[in-house]
Amino acid sequence: MDILESYACETAWAIVDTLYFDSTWHRFVRGDIEIEGRRIARLLPPHTSQCACLMPGDTTVCLPGLIEADATPGHRDWSRYSRQLAAHGVTTAGVFCRSLADCARCDGSHGLRRLFYVELAEDDGSANGAEAGVRMLEGIVRATRSSRLECCEFIPAVVPREVGSAATLVVAAQVAERLARRLCIRLSSTAADAKLYKESRYFTEVGLLSYLSLMSRATIFNLSQLSRRDVAMVNESAANLVCAPGAISEWLQDEHFARLSLKDRALAFSIDRHTTVRGSRYRSLMVLSSALTHQSGKAATLGNFLVDALTSSAAQALGIADIGRIAADMKADLCLFDRPEGLAENAGSWDFIELITYSEPRDVLIGGLPMTRGRILARESEESYARTHPCTTMDTAEYEHAQCDGIRTGAGQAQEFVASGFRS
Repeated sequence: MDILESYACETAWAIVDTLYFDSTWHRFVRGDIEIEGRRIARLLPPHTSQCACLMPGDTTVCLPGLIEADATPGHRDWSRYSRQLAAHGVTTAGVFCRSLADCARCDGSHGLRRLFYVELAEDDGSANGAEAGVRMLEGIVRATRSSRLECCEFIPAVVPREVGSAATLVVAAQVAERLARRLCIRLSSTAADAKLYKESRYFTEVGLLSYLSLMSRATIFNLSQLSRRDVAMVNESAANLVCAPGAISEWLQDEHFARLSLKDRALAFSIDRHTTVRGSRYRSLMVLSSALTHQSGKAATLGNFLVDALTSSAAQALGIADIGRIAADMKADLCLFDRPEGLAENAGSWDFIELITYSEPRDVLIGGLPMTRGRILARESEESYARTHPCTTMDTAEYEHAQCDGIRTGAGQAQEFVASGFRS
């Protein structure tokens, strides 16, 4: 009987003789993947696993789950959007939420691993930054401790144009530091908002963050309204970045000295909600990577950069250490594809990209548990698991209550992807 269907091996099992992607060397490697509980326990040479429960992997390719760093644009239609993401290999999605109560809109509605960027706000100006920060800190600690399943994480965030004082930004950074998290900062997404902010505060958002020495501890979202001076300040900082297609305006792309330099910073690519149903998704990301950053013109280097920005670098940008790679002690977030003819050991990053562009995963695993089986929700297994694994979450009144977090998402309808134009 199929291991993923039977749940016969909830503690230890292995995928034997599979091709998996090694993010360190950016190559496909043949071997056994042993999974214990929610994590990858060991990577072994092929046919050497001693687990009692084995899944043949000779016709399978294993990729780390993709990370959608900012799924906020799909927030209003979250259930449907999460199914689209899962169908294309996304296993982790981050969402900006105005409060812990707002997290409930996404919590429990799907099986994706969830990163909640909880915004620190000043309650219509009636509360100062310190008071709001204390409440936020207490709420995030309570929510984190109450989550029994490893399905969600809470990360402090701030939207500068929605707070009234620089002190609030400093408090937000202090909250993040106490939680040992990076502070997620969402900049203005339109030219009108960016202009209004500068006219009313006498600083650009990046300028204020730099003045307050917050950039090095932050991960910045929304780069579309950066000025040339903003780009220079970002380049001087250690801020991590989350970019989306079209993240930089056309006139900045034409500026020779207005390109973002990665240096040692981490970068994640966010995929806007419409590209999951268009064949241009990965081509757009490739164009973005070459337009935004000082990358080598070598095709291999660009391919490695692009794969990392969807997986391991994305995790690093968000300050999450145990997702985005297939390695020992990492969470077992895996996408299993049927192995194409011609894909062999030592294939590289462009083969990774073509695989996720031309095809969809057969199985998607979140923490070692099946989220989808061949584009169909593994419903019975999940309901069985949920009955024996209660999870606590935060309801709309910010009170904790026990619930069974059955993984409810399924995969969307198959979409056709076009991968022409990648190699140069």
